[in-house]
Amino acid sequence: MSDYQRISCEAHSVYELAIMRNQSIEVTINGKPQTIQPQDIVSKSGEEFLIFLDKEDTRKELRADQIILTL
Repeated sequence: MSDYQRISCEAHSVYELAIMRNQSIEVTINGKPQTIQPQDIVSKSGEEFLIFLDKEDTRKELRADQIILTL
């Protein structure tokens, strides 16, 4: 059984807007503040994953509930 926690509608909307506008956003991943550029949000087996570019333009994919959105 997965420990996945659904993300809020607000966070999902922020990701979708950033994807559509090709904008970077501020988040915290593993306790570290980061600027990322979301590319897509996908569902796999009932879990959502954010695909993004990090500050080095490296494409990454991370389960969305492991990302803390800075609002």
